[in-house]
Amino acid sequence: MLKGLIFDMDGTITLTEPLHHKAFSTVFKKYGVDFTYEEEITKYAGGGSKNIFTKVFAERGVKVTDEEIEKCMAEKKKLYTKIVQEAQIPVVSGITTFLEMTEKAGLKRIIATGQSDLIAVRFILEKVGLSNFFSNIVSITEVAHGKPAPDVFIEAAKRLGLPKDKCVVFEDAINGVSAAYAAGIRCIALETTTKREDLRAAGASTVVKNYLQITDKILYGN
Repeated sequence: MLKGLIFDMDGTITLTEPLHHKAFSTVFKKYGVDFTYEEEITKYAGGGSKNIFTKVFAERGVKVTDEEIEKCMAEKKKLYTKIVQEAQIPVVSGITTFLEMTEKAGLKRIIATGQSDLIAVRFILEKVGLSNFFSNIVSITEVAHGKPAPDVFIEAAKRLGLPKDKCVVFEDAINGVSAAYAAGIRCIALETTTKREDLRAAGASTVVKNYLQITDKILYGN
């Protein structure tokens, strides 16, 4: 019987991936690197800033030091914080009603995010009126490896105090779905940033457009 829900953040609760990309691309441009939104979503989403900067620079043949990577991460964090403070933050359709339903059903909830800045995560949740639904958040800075490794979802299940077969993951990115699959946790994918067929191929058990499409049968896996 399902008892715990593990949510990714960007693209799963809030539609904030474009805001992340704006911050990333601004930093990359200073190094002459063109970083597209499609590239971020299909290859890197959920993996964390350090992973993104390290891999993209390596793929482009741009030589940077560890210190420069840290500076890039700090600048991206500063830019993103400013962007989310000024922007209107849209949420995935149906999320508020869905969370209210899970509250009434007594289901435990936790966020397992590829973000490293928990202050920004909590600020956004407060801004969109969803902070009361999430008292626990796991960041990739608290585990050994980011998505697509399963670490953050395994840790989330532990914090809920539940076995993996009593949990379900909600994700929107290939790396996140792959991480849930690797963790051995059923995954409901949201088609907000990634094509349905790609989410299926990554291991999603079900793909929906938004939370309005999640029936009891889909949620509980009956």
